Amino acid sequence: MRKSYDTSLVLFVEFYTTVISTTGAAAAELALHDFGVSKMTLLVAFSLMYQLGQAVGGLVIPPSSDLFGRRMPYLLSCALFSVSCLVVGIAPHISAVFVGRFFSGLASAVPSVVVSGTVEDQFNTERRVWIVLLWNAAATAGLAFGPVYASCIIEASSWRWIFYSAAIGTAAGNVLLLGIRESRPSKLLAQKIAILRTRYPAAELMYHTPDPFPTFRVFVEIVLVRSTVMMVTEPVLIIISSISAVSWGIIYLFTESLTAAFTELGLSRTEASWPFLALIIGVLLDAVPHIWEVKTLRAKRERKIRIEPEDKIFGFTYGTIALAAGLWWFYATTPPARSSAHPLLPTAALIPIGFGVNEIAYTLSGYLTDTYTVYAASAFAGLAFVRAVVAGIAPLIGHALFTQGRSVVPGYVVAAVGTVFCGVPFVFYKVGRRMSERSPFAKYSVEVDRLTGLDHRED
Repeated sequence: MRKSYDTSLVLFVEFYTTVISTTGAAAAELALHDFGVSKMTLLVAFSLMYQLGQAVGGLVIPPSSDLFGRRMPYLLSCALFSVSCLVVGIAPHISAVFVGRFFSGLASAVPSVVVSGTVEDQFNTERRVWIVLLWNAAATAGLAFGPVYASCIIEASSWRWIFYSAAIGTAAGNVLLLGIRESRPSKLLAQKIAILRTRYPAAELMYHTPDPFPTFRVFVEIVLVRSTVMMVTEPVLIIISSISAVSWGIIYLFTESLTAAFTELGLSRTEASWPFLALIIGVLLDAVPHIWEVKTLRAKRERKIRIEPEDKIFGFTYGTIALAAGLWWFYATTPPARSSAHPLLPTAALIPIGFGVNEIAYTLSGYLTDTYTVYAASAFAGLAFVRAVVAGIAPLIGHALFTQGRSVVPGYVVAAVGTVFCGVPFVFYKVGRRMSERSPFAKYSVEVDRLTGLDHRED
């Protein structure tokens, strides 16, 4: 019950902060009248600054959970997110939006990345299938729901209430987060040893921990150096970060370009945000194939067969195919390729796109979690950095390329990139295990997990 409460709460925080991340393009459209600057400047303020904050935060803050534990980063980040959203809401000048959105992104990096460590801490490989799927579903659904959330609030009030409501919601979430407990095994073990040493001072109790005493030097080495080094030296992490960033960035590209496509088909601006919900249908459908996956993993576990990270990479294959098919379908049925299509036709194309984006995120997240085990948060820091930078640039690209009077080329280029991804899963099938085996850090992570992992993950 405790695991369910803690996990559900942090997943909700991840969902809600992700919703707010994709409201930037809608807010920028309405804020034109308040600040008297160009649309591109407002997109930089509302979208790019948020993602730059998340990029920096993803690289610096979440790996500290490997050092200080999981609970405290959640509490501090949620409080910072609430305050920074309030700053954006009351912003009298565009500079306040730049600052507030940057710190919102900085704070959002914690639930976006530390969740991986929380999941690895508490659940065994078989159960992680569903938890990681829920985590990625929450994030992908949040991306899709953000524009709808923004349009509904703007219709009823003003763009400022997007951020007032975010400040109120995350403040309430922070109160609930006070009830979660620490989950990092090495920290729990250290707490138990400390209690035993107090009770039995004469006993010489020794234990292995991957977490050195948190001095400033250790903090810099682990929080800054480890994540940066992994991001540029781990082949598995480099490949996964690149693919995940581009597929994730497609949704952010849609926040600026999709609404314009549907308004050209005759929908109002508010109505043009509703097709984003089709992405969520795809996310929900993504749960179906994993029923078979869980049965397969359970059978291996019962036969005492070791479950390798590559055993869960199959979803990457059909995820990339669904994404590519959906992109070709969408860009072939929206202006300028086709200006008279019924809006439901391109809306339906968003279902396989949502399915594919979520499956790619799920598969690659699970692969990283199983490969780097107790250091999953540090691995995800590199992933979060690359993904956030691409997500921040995507709306700017959408504004520059996907405007009225454009050609079909930009859309077809995006679809072609999605098609290229279809070949990447076969690279993992062929050399994925060899890359992990040749990685000293991946092997060390598995050994540390064996020495410090607690039995509660086998429950």
